[in-house]
Amino acid sequence: MGFVSDAELVVSGVYLALGLMYARFWWDEHDRRDYLAFTIACLAAAGFAWCEMGMMVSRTPEQYLHYAWISFLPGTIYLSATAWFIRIHLQGRRWMFWTYLGLRVSALAVHLVLKNGINFREVTGLGQTTLLGETLAFPIAVPNPWMLISHFSHLLLLIYCLDASLQLWKRGDRRKAVVFGLVFSLFESSVILAAAGPLWGLVPVPVFASVPMLLILGAMLYDLNYDMHRAAMLSDKLEEREARLSETLEHLQLSAAAGSVGMWTRTVGAEDIWVSEKAGEIWGFPRGRSVSREELLQQIHPNDRKLFVTTSRELEDGKNDFQLEYRMLSDDANVRWIHTSGKVEEVNGSRIIRGAIVDITKLKLAEDAIRELSRRLVDAQEKERARLARELHDDLSQSIALLAIQLGTLRNDATDLASVKDKLDGIVSDVQRLARDIYRISHELHPVALTQLGLESAIRVYCREFSAKYPVEVDFTAEGVSADMPQATSLCLYRITQEALNNIAKHSGASHAQVNLTSDVAGTRLSVLDDGRGFDPAVAKQKTGLGLISMTERARHVNGKVNVVSSIGEGVRIEVNIPIDRVRKATLS
Repeated sequence: MGFVSDAELVVSGVYLALGLMYARFWWDEHDRRDYLAFTIACLAAAGFAWCEMGMMVSRTPEQYLHYAWISFLPGTIYLSATAWFIRIHLQGRRWMFWTYLGLRVSALAVHLVLKNGINFREVTGLGQTTLLGETLAFPIAVPNPWMLISHFSHLLLLIYCLDASLQLWKRGDRRKAVVFGLVFSLFESSVILAAAGPLWGLVPVPVFASVPMLLILGAMLYDLNYDMHRAAMLSDKLEEREARLSETLEHLQLSAAAGSVGMWTRTVGAEDIWVSEKAGEIWGFPRGRSVSREELLQQIHPNDRKLFVTTSRELEDGKNDFQLEYRMLSDDANVRWIHTSGKVEEVNGSRIIRGAIVDITKLKLAEDAIRELSRRLVDAQEKERARLARELHDDLSQSIALLAIQLGTLRNDATDLASVKDKLDGIVSDVQRLARDIYRISHELHPVALTQLGLESAIRVYCREFSAKYPVEVDFTAEGVSADMPQATSLCLYRITQEALNNIAKHSGASHAQVNLTSDVAGTRLSVLDDGRGFDPAVAKQKTGLGLISMTERARHVNGKVNVVSSIGEGVRIEVNIPIDRVRKATLS
């Protein structure tokens, strides 16, 4: 062997050493996939350099063709790993990466199918040249046109890297953009001169491609080491700042105490919880000591313990942040509402939960007061409607009915006045229609059918009357609806059905609507759908109409929820859900 072949061995050894070193780094940091890509590229470059040395020292065309065929495999792995590095480390475009990879894999497939590989149809002989005192072989061969696929992949890789460098430049990372843009331009130029020329028989010299590979690997190594250097500097700064952390933490605790915010910390898997003085005060524990998880759990309201345990288990299983509201029992038998939130951090290999707590009892009492006020307003409204309904039905309706009877008697009088009878017929008809309208109004103000027949029958009757009045076909289905449903819940669902169907008649332009009412062990659900023109819910909220607001407030009165789903041209779906436990609460209230 001479100087050149020894240099090839040295280059191969350097590639191998770098690959093994970064394989160790990647083993410690599995999330650093750029380390893995660099490792694969180095090991593949080492294999390619060894094959390239075999081509240089070959003595027969068959031996040269053998090494040339094998070298295409590590070469493809090297270039694919380089493209992967660009995708991860330089944030290259995804579609360009997959396009390049598909082209390179296609070239590899052609290479494996052809007997002599993708580069040569045949090697007819070997030429020799002397470089630095060593005789080296170069091919005298018939090139294979399929080799153009491989060369085109080099061009695509260059475009891919230059595009990634341009995006880096636009994002402000100009150092990295210049390094990789320049290096890849030099690499592809070198490949064309050192590899493509000899392969096509244009330049009578040995193939030198492993040396240009060093340009790319050097750029990768430089950037990875630059990141390591920055990480080391950040570590030094972190140590400097840790000295200030205790002082900052002390000030933070004072500020948190002034704002009635308590802080606590627990290591995942540990039993003890560190609590600040304010947190101990809020939770009701003596100051100056840690609290065990079991102690805290015993102080939490029995109905909220399951939620607390579930949240704790989610944090232990990998969840990184949380928000939770729960009740705590105190020695004086009062219940206090606590809001806690926080996040999980990785510290020296341990998962640390850091949280803050606030006593929101007063806020909850205010919310209950608002909810109670809303309930009273709705109840007052319904009582007023019921009063008006009784007055209309018992007074006006009966009076008008009596007037109709009297006019009918006059019509049947023995006096035969044809013209008078005709006029009286019209008056009787108008009065009867007026009586029906008054009855309809009284029915809408207070649905008597709801208390007499139950929710399912009341909605069924209303849907039938609605279809008769408007050109909208309404299908109604019900399943599992109990006849003894709480009055507040029945009235809420009935009114929402009324409002939804009236909105359909006024605004939707629909020809068909579907009303579904179901009830089971989970609760009661109502849905009203139409095939109309739909609307944008965000725009509808900005308008002054009270329809959607009325539905929401009625559902909130029984602790239920309303969800409106719609878009332009897609109709409207209104969903009401009242869970069974909330239905019971509404009944008890």
